[in-house]
Amino acid sequence: MKVRKRLGEMLVEADLLTQDRLTQALAEARRAKLKLGQYLVRHGVVNEGDIVDTISRQIKVPKYQPSEYPVEMDLARVIPADMAQKSQVIPLRKKGSLVTVAMVDPLDLDTLDLVEDTTNCEVEPVIATEQQFNSLFGAIYGKYTTFDGILEDMEEMQVNVEEEADTGMPGIEDVEVSSLAGLAEQAPVVRLVNSILSQAVREGASDIHFSPEKDYVSVRFRVDGKLQAVPSPPRSMFLPIVSRLKILSNLDIAISRLPQDGRFTVNMGSNEINVRVSTLPTIYGENVVMRLLNMSLGMYSLDGLGMSADDMARLQPMIYKPHGMILSTGPTGSGKTTSLYSILKE
Repeated sequence: MKVRKRLGEMLVEADLLTQDRLTQALAEARRAKLKLGQYLVRHGVVNEGDIVDTISRQIKVPKYQPSEYPVEMDLARVIPADMAQKSQVIPLRKKGSLVTVAMVDPLDLDTLDLVEDTTNCEVEPVIATEQQFNSLFGAIYGKYTTFDGILEDMEEMQVNVEEEADTGMPGIEDVEVSSLAGLAEQAPVVRLVNSILSQAVREGASDIHFSPEKDYVSVRFRVDGKLQAVPSPPRSMFLPIVSRLKILSNLDIAISRLPQDGRFTVNMGSNEINVRVSTLPTIYGENVVMRLLNMSLGMYSLDGLGMSADDMARLQPMIYKPHGMILSTGPTGSGKTTSLYSILKE
């Protein structure tokens, strides 16, 4: 079903936006290189649930209901993982020549055409929230499926690193700097680092932690203040990965006994990500922590922070007072700085 309607018009008709606010939002979304719906949700202008309800009601596209679409792993063959991720489309059901797909943006006719060409089937869209999409992608394709082929390639690579007998810590001084630089530029290493970064951005991670242990490497993302483990590379490949990150951050790859700090910027689609990198020597190698800041999102409004109505009622009078102090506490990635800048914006 292909109905050419614009999201902004639907939201104005539903009294969720005024025409003036729509015009302003369209201009700001273009500057931020975001789709209108993404901009409205991320800046707290319109609730994502209201957008989903409006689209579903006005163009008669059903909403995704988990109970109606049990996960079928074989559906991963219908649409390639890379295409599903890039186009934000997930296969839910295939019956004969009809494929039902979940989409965050069912108004994207180009994606519907692409799916039809790829599957050679008629396509029926179902609208899903971003959270539902991410859950579906993880269930059907495996949350970090893009790592699998890369890790297989890396296992074929041989890296000879002498380890100190007393600590087991890789001795970077025993490896020529030119060799490290060469290993860091090999395709599997580059692909894995890029894949980890892009996956972290998609998951909304604020940090990436690389922690070497005696027999393995721990890789974790911090999402909503909580660390989540992800598939890790072979222990023998840790040194080239660290070297790759150091090269990107303009750090000295020949130094492993002292802490170092650097930064770099990467562009992922419409997102500009500023990455701060810190290394710290430990008994089994260097811990690496990467702090991610999406420069394209801009500052949240107070309404977009997700506070309860009671908390908002207590906070707002406080921020207009000429004196005093607001104490902001919480773990890394919990939103302290975001809250501060939202208050300053207000």
